[in-house]
Amino acid sequence: MNALPAFFIGLSIIVAIALVVTAATAGRWTVQYFARNRKIRVAQRQPLVRYYRHAALSH
Repeated sequence: MNALPAFFIGLSIIVAIALVVTAATAGRWTVQYFARNRKIRVAQRQPLVRYYRHAALSH
């Protein structure tokens, strides 16, 4: 009987670690994306929202 709660605790720990890794990866990719496009956006003198709205809707 005690094996079932131990299994769920272990599974919860693994899921929590996976969520942290996923959030860190998505955050890093987001920062890199905005940093990569900043030079172009500043050169075109476009506000942040307008530049990314146009980038999202033009594809």
